[in-house]
Amino acid sequence: MKEIKEIQRFALPLIANQYFNLVMNQLILYLAVNRSLENLAGITTISSLLYALGGILGTVALAFNIEGGQRIGKSETRGFLQLLKSSLLLNSLVGLVFAGATLIFGSLFLRGMYSFSGQLLHLTHLYLVIQSPYIFLTLMLFLSSNLIKIENKTSLIMVSSVVSMGFELLLNLLLVRMFQMGIIGAGIASISSLFVSVALQFFFVRQKIKAALCEKATALKQLIQKSIPLGGQELLEGVIFTLIFDALMAREGLEILAIYNLCLQLLNLVKMPTYMYENAITVFVSKAYGEKNERKMHHVFRVSVLSSIAFYLVFSLLIFINGNRFALLFSSKLSRHFSEYLLIALICSLFFVTYESLKGMLQAINQEKYVLYRTFLINVILFTVLLLSCIFITTNFTFLYVLYGISLLILSVIFYRKYRKIMAERTI
Repeated sequence: MKEIKEIQRFALPLIANQYFNLVMNQLILYLAVNRSLENLAGITTISSLLYALGGILGTVALAFNIEGGQRIGKSETRGFLQLLKSSLLLNSLVGLVFAGATLIFGSLFLRGMYSFSGQLLHLTHLYLVIQSPYIFLTLMLFLSSNLIKIENKTSLIMVSSVVSMGFELLLNLLLVRMFQMGIIGAGIASISSLFVSVALQFFFVRQKIKAALCEKATALKQLIQKSIPLGGQELLEGVIFTLIFDALMAREGLEILAIYNLCLQLLNLVKMPTYMYENAITVFVSKAYGEKNERKMHHVFRVSVLSSIAFYLVFSLLIFINGNRFALLFSSKLSRHFSEYLLIALICSLFFVTYESLKGMLQAINQEKYVLYRTFLINVILFTVLLLSCIFITTNFTFLYVLYGISLLILSVIFYRKYRKIMAERTI
C-alpha cells in the first residue's frame, strides 16, 4: 500500500502538470500568433523543431535519471553528486554548442531546410536567434526536474509550471498585444518563461547543486555512453517512425490524412498518463535495482502498468464518446465517420501501454542497448511489410494501424521475456 501511494503521489502531479501545460500552451499560442499567418508559421515551425531536438538531446537527462536512481539505491551519495556535476557540465556544453550553431548557421538552415525567404525568413530567423538558449535551458530544466523526481517531490514541478506559464501569458499580453512586438515579443516571452521555470526548479534543488559543484565530474564518459542508445531510441520513435507513418497515411488521400492527424491529437491525450507512469518506473525501478530489491521492482512495474491501463481505458471511453463533436470543430465532412476511425486507432494503440512500461523497465536496469536494437529490428520489419503492401496490395487506415498494433504487441512480448530472464538470473 505504501508503494502504491508513493507511485501515485509521484505520477499524478506530473499528469496534472502535462494537461495544464497543454491547455496553457494553446492559449499562449493564440495570444502569440495575434491573427498573423507569419507569426503562426514562424512560431509553430521553430517550436516543433526545438521540441524535437530537445527530446533527442534530453536523453542526457534521462541517462542521469537512471544512473542517479541506481546510485541512490546503492547509497553512493558521493557518486551521485559526481554524476550530477558531470551532467551539469555535459548539458552546458551541448546547450552552448547549439546556441553558437543557431547564431552562426540559423538563417542558412531555415533557407535550406524550409525554403523560407523574404519577410518570413527574417521573422523566423529573429525568433530562432531569441530562442538560441532554448536547448541549454531545456536540458537544465530536464536535469532539475529529474532531481525533483528522484526526491519524490513532483508537486514542485507543478508549482514551477504554473508560475512560468502565468509569467509567459502576462508577457504575451504585454509584448504582443499591448506593444505590438509580434513574433519578437512572443520569442522573448517564451524564452523568459523557460528561464523562470529553470530558476525556480534550481532553487528547489539548490542544496544538491551546491554539493555537486564541490565534487569532480568523473562520470562524463559514462553519461555519454548511456545517452547514445537512449538518443537513438528517441530518434527512431520520434522522427523516423513518425515521418514514414505520416507519409504512408498521406498516400490514402487528404481526408484520411486529416482524420489520422485528428486521431493523433486525441491519442496523445490518452497516452500522456502512460508517459508519466513510465517516468515513475524509471525512477523507482532504478533505485530498487541499485538496492537489489526484486520484489519492489515487480511491484512498481505492476502498479504503474495497471494505473496506465486504467487511465488509457477511461480517457479512451471519454474521447470516443465525444469524438464526432471534436471532429465537427474542424469539418462537418470529417465528423460523419470519425468515431469509427478513432475506435480503430484506440484499440490498436492499447499495447502502447505495455510497450512503454516495459521499455522504461529495461532502460532502468541498464538494458537500453537491447531495447534500441530490438526496436530497430522490429521497426525495419514493419516498414518493409508496409512498403511491400503499398506496392502489391491496397492499404488503408485500418491496415496501417493494425500493423502498428502488432509491432507494439511483439515488442511488448520480447521486452517482457528479456525482463523475466534477467530477473531469473539475478535470483540464482
